[in-house]
Amino acid sequence: MKVSYNWLKQYIDFDYTPLELKNILTMLGLEVGKYEEVGGIPGNLEGIVVGHVLSAEQHPNADKLKVTQVDIGQEESLHIVCGAPNVAAGQKVPVATIGTMLYPYGKSEEEGFKIKKGKIRGEVSMGMICAEDEMGLGASHDGIMVLDESLKPGTPFREVVELDQDFVLEIDLTPNRVDGSHHYGVARDVAAYMRTKPRLPELKLDKAHPTKKNPIPVTIGDADRCKRYVSIYIEGVEVKESPDWLKQRLQNIGLRPINNVVDITNFVLHELGQPLHAFDADQIAGSQIIVDTLPEKQKFTTLDDIERDLLAGVDLMINDGDKPLCIAGTMGGLNSGVTFETKNVFLESAYFDPGTVRKTAKRLGINSDSSFRFERGVDPAMTKIAAIRAADLIMELAGGEASEIVDQQVAEFPHFEVDLSIKKTQRLIGKQVTREEIIEILQALEIEVSGEGDLLSLKVPPYRVDVQRDVDVIEDILRVYGYNNVEIPTKLNANLSFDQYRDVYSLKETYANYLSANGFYEILNNSLISASYGDDKAVPIVNPLSEELGIMRQSMLPGALEVVLYNQNRQIEGLAVYEFGKTYKLAGNGYDEKEWLALTVSGVKHPMHYASKAPKAAMTTLTREVDRLQSWMGFTGKMRECEEEMFDYGMEMVVNGKILLKYGKVNTEMGQKFGLRNEVFHLLIDWKQLVDLYFNNKVSFQPIPQFPSVRRDVSMLINKGISFAEMQQLVGRANPKLIREVALHDVYMGKGIDPDKKSYLISIELRDDNKTLVDKAVDKIMQRVTSLLEKELGAEMRK
Repeated sequence: MKVSYNWLKQYIDFDYTPLELKNILTMLGLEVGKYEEVGGIPGNLEGIVVGHVLSAEQHPNADKLKVTQVDIGQEESLHIVCGAPNVAAGQKVPVATIGTMLYPYGKSEEEGFKIKKGKIRGEVSMGMICAEDEMGLGASHDGIMVLDESLKPGTPFREVVELDQDFVLEIDLTPNRVDGSHHYGVARDVAAYMRTKPRLPELKLDKAHPTKKNPIPVTIGDADRCKRYVSIYIEGVEVKESPDWLKQRLQNIGLRPINNVVDITNFVLHELGQPLHAFDADQIAGSQIIVDTLPEKQKFTTLDDIERDLLAGVDLMINDGDKPLCIAGTMGGLNSGVTFETKNVFLESAYFDPGTVRKTAKRLGINSDSSFRFERGVDPAMTKIAAIRAADLIMELAGGEASEIVDQQVAEFPHFEVDLSIKKTQRLIGKQVTREEIIEILQALEIEVSGEGDLLSLKVPPYRVDVQRDVDVIEDILRVYGYNNVEIPTKLNANLSFDQYRDVYSLKETYANYLSANGFYEILNNSLISASYGDDKAVPIVNPLSEELGIMRQSMLPGALEVVLYNQNRQIEGLAVYEFGKTYKLAGNGYDEKEWLALTVSGVKHPMHYASKAPKAAMTTLTREVDRLQSWMGFTGKMRECEEEMFDYGMEMVVNGKILLKYGKVNTEMGQKFGLRNEVFHLLIDWKQLVDLYFNNKVSFQPIPQFPSVRRDVSMLINKGISFAEMQQLVGRANPKLIREVALHDVYMGKGIDPDKKSYLISIELRDDNKTLVDKAVDKIMQRVTSLLEKELGAEMRK
């Protein structure tokens, strides 16, 4: 959900910077994923000044051009050639001076251009008199902008034009915090942090007490599904384009303006969190509204022009005299809305049962702004306030006269009653927050407080659907008090104990610490991913929150690649990450759930330096981690080539007849599909099997070798059908005593080599435990290696 920094200030006064506000909201439980500046224009009109056109003469060599002299407040006026038909002497105009960058409206920043000194049809031009679109201010290109005559030449143009520069904070809203799904709700939290109160917008219609009768009566046929319905009839409106301020508010948070009435309903939704619907009153058959389920199954075309099947007695509908108009709380019908021909508006603001809206929206596959809020529970007290606010704005921006406010409430919305212990609150928070401060925070959260001593009786407002237990209240107190205000203890007490059971958690922590200490970063991806990553064995989500969270992940790889892409797009090319997680697949009539440890490396690990070329991640990067793992865990496994589709080439390790791990270079096509620039290498470890190995293996001590190893690389062309395992076994025969390891460094197949061949680069480690190896001895062994490869495998050595 997007929140506008400037818009938020309409409800509470604060002087926090956008970055400070971001941190405050995150601490308050409304985590801000990112924030960005919006509303301005590229270049911010830098280099554009007010000019006074002293003269405008016909160009001697062009009928449609004029040669002007323009005063921009300097000693000499500028000689500028202008093609605008409306340029004339005496005007005050915006002038782009030499060196100014202009970014035309509707173009990308890359399509901007620089103003240079030049000749146009033989006449020198020392700048440019600008039209609105040339400066990025709008789409108009009818002619140059003519400014107020009172402006002084040389005045920076950005001081003349008020740019609605704003910051938009994107909140990663959790399902339980629907109270923070709108600007006033966010303002409530900021106000609680500041121990003050937010202010609601002025409600003019409420003070006017209109007496004109609402000509469209409302009948609530299903009181369990619709507990409150507020309606206002507005006669004689003029539907047109919205004013700039309203369009800017909506555009800043990613909404497309439609017309003034529809834009107002969207504005109020994001202002107060109450979904609204404006009907063309003249299209309501029978001049009546009935809120009820359908008597029989029926087809219905929604605003997105999709025909949907409605169920009798299940889907709550807004009906007129003879047909359904809207799916209550979910989406309007194709012809139910306001158009530019609308003259009279029927405004709806209601409270619909969350469970009903949720079931209908999920079954029909609709995820609208309205259903998002209704299915989580909107503020029932805001139903009437939002209707009046919208009616005020409609009359202000579209004209018209409002009827009486009809408020039909068929159920009560009691506060949640909770008993809270001060001592329990202090114990769970971990600090002796005073009773007075606890009460102050509760009152700032609009919670009514009564009671004496340790036990407080609370009444939590109905809009806080996530706060119904004492621990919920304590969590609320803590987030407003501030997690950072709870000090870390300076003393830690612990008892020595013996656990005869395997401590899997400690093993995971130890290995995670090891990886972190060796340059890897831990990541944590969602177990829910897009259905585009799945196949017929994917476990689908019955009620997905979105299309991007449609199935349980079958592989750890897509999430890792998304992390690589996210960092790549922020100029972080080198990455080494690890993740503990589970995958899920359908297996017969049940499910197959496995736990994995996945390592992913890509790009240059260390920053580039002029004095050295940083090495890129390669197959050996993960081979090294596999070797370290074997050494640390005290087991050995048999390596063989891996035929996984996700790898261009790879290896797998078999221990006790089971595949423990597999790793390789991620499939090139997959990397390209994600838009990755660098090669990616991925290691997947069966965590349960590794845990069993660790606790069942007997680890013996081995001293660190006294003498150094020697590593030599061998590059060769070899037939495609030959596996690395065959090559590894053959190389080991050259000198079983001194050849300690044969590792795969790189494999290449493609342009430049025979299609029946593949290029291998292997790395051979040699060590003598009794003495230091000399080059002569190593060369002799390497000659033996190449000879065996050539004779027995037909390998062709490459330099």
